[in-house]
Amino acid sequence: MNKIYNSDDSFWDDLKNGKFASMVKEAAKGKSLNNAAEVFNVLKPMFQKTPDVEQFFCIFLNSKNKVLAIEKLFSGSIDRAMIFPRELIKKVLEHQALSIIVAHNHPSGSTEPSTVDIEITKKLRIAMEVIDGKLHDHIIVGDGYTSFADSGLF
Repeated sequence: MNKIYNSDDSFWDDLKNGKFASMVKEAAKGKSLNNAAEVFNVLKPMFQKTPDVEQFFCIFLNSKNKVLAIEKLFSGSIDRAMIFPRELIKKVLEHQALSIIVAHNHPSGSTEPSTVDIEITKKLRIAMEVIDGKLHDHIIVGDGYTSFADSGLF
């Protein structure tokens, strides 16, 4: 059933309470994401429930780069989230994913990768290679986005 929004308030409430995020997760299964802009557009609503907290999402992909699942794996405080490669790899194996795209937000709005962002991306790439998987991209979401793949940070 389609809901018609008569005011910005009900749309904003649905966006903040995660209604759209759960719809996106279900609709994405079996679909392809072809570039960083598409990934940003799909994930942006998922960060709206708690925009003042850094969150880390993973898109799990099959051998044909179709979405198996999208999950929030970690969340933290206003300026950091602890990322544990071991826990991410457990989820990759659980979903039987061949590759992944990861993304996290910067509540400040800046999409400039920090030194920590660059270091964790290196660790995740190595961890994926060890299990014969691939990290396609790491996207930072803020007032726009930065793609590690598009920016030559890989």
